[in-house]
Amino acid sequence: MTHIELNGVQKYFGDLQVIKDMNLVIEDNEFIVMLGQSGCGKTTTLRAIAGLETIDEGDILIDGRRVQHLKAADRDIAFVFQSFSLYPHMTVYENIAFPLRAMRTSRSDIDNEVKRVAGTLRITHLLDRRPSALSGGDMQRVAICRALVRQPKAMLMDEPIGALDAKLREEMRAEIKRLHVKQGSTTIYVTHDQVEAMSLADRIVIMHEGVLQQVGTPEEVYAHPQNLFVAQFVGSPVMNVMPARVREEEGAVRVVLDDTTAGFPFPRELLSKLNGHASEGALALGIRPEGVLVSREPREDYLPVEAQIIEPLGSHDIVDLKVGEGMLRARTPAGFVPRAGEQVHARIDPVQAHFFDTTSGKSLGVRL
Repeated sequence: MTHIELNGVQKYFGDLQVIKDMNLVIEDNEFIVMLGQSGCGKTTTLRAIAGLETIDEGDILIDGRRVQHLKAADRDIAFVFQSFSLYPHMTVYENIAFPLRAMRTSRSDIDNEVKRVAGTLRITHLLDRRPSALSGGDMQRVAICRALVRQPKAMLMDEPIGALDAKLREEMRAEIKRLHVKQGSTTIYVTHDQVEAMSLADRIVIMHEGVLQQVGTPEEVYAHPQNLFVAQFVGSPVMNVMPARVREEEGAVRVVLDDTTAGFPFPRELLSKLNGHASEGALALGIRPEGVLVSREPREDYLPVEAQIIEPLGSHDIVDLKVGEGMLRARTPAGFVPRAGEQVHARIDPVQAHFFDTTSGKSLGVRL
């Protein structure tokens, strides 16, 4: 059982605060992905858990024991770096065995453990080779085996597949997920790639400028972003966000985007759920591309719009629609809009709409 907890963790580099009051609980056997832009503090947080960075305030607990004053070697944590950091003069077998030899493990136990982890990551046939004879994906497998061989309490990974090409990254994502399911170890994985985060994580920890923005399952952070940063960071393409006004006319409610005069119809209950925000002038509407409904023929409550750019992605297209001076990105079936410049008709699905306070950036939690 490995339970990791961060309570009020603060970290400064000189005058720059890179971790701001971090509170996080990681349960046993969880696969946590820390997601954020470069420089947001995610790697520093990972290194602080490992003992590679000191913290200025707060507590780091592993299985209920405060460890912030312990050396990295005393925390029983394995760390996999983005750079493979293999010893070039050693074989794969010797690289994997190195941590066990440093612990003065018996030769027979070393042999058993090296072959066990090599079999788990399917590199038994590479044990006699040197790193110079390996592909990037195989070198990363060796680095992971070296971290696993002493059966640590937790596995920490800092963008371990970021240097690989797209095909290898896809293969390694599947390999890392398979390994986690088989080993059942507590894993914390740092990346700025949201595809990695969505495909690997049990829960995603989203950070921005040293502040924890949201913690949740991939489905939760995608479908229920708690603020504008999460809404516009998670998803590909990201959520459409536009200034909005709510207008009541002849018993109907319409949401008017940006500087357009026409609006999209919404249920009347929207007014009560917005709780006064509709009239405060600090409202933004967010909608995922799949929530923008497109028709080639005129339909009731659909606005005429112009298709500006079409991005064919095989199974579907992403189409940029000009709405007033703004742009809405819609997801359509492949070839649905034949060419740029075509006039089509669009509306917003009220069920998939999100509303944000643009002053605080927070979601208003309105669900219709």
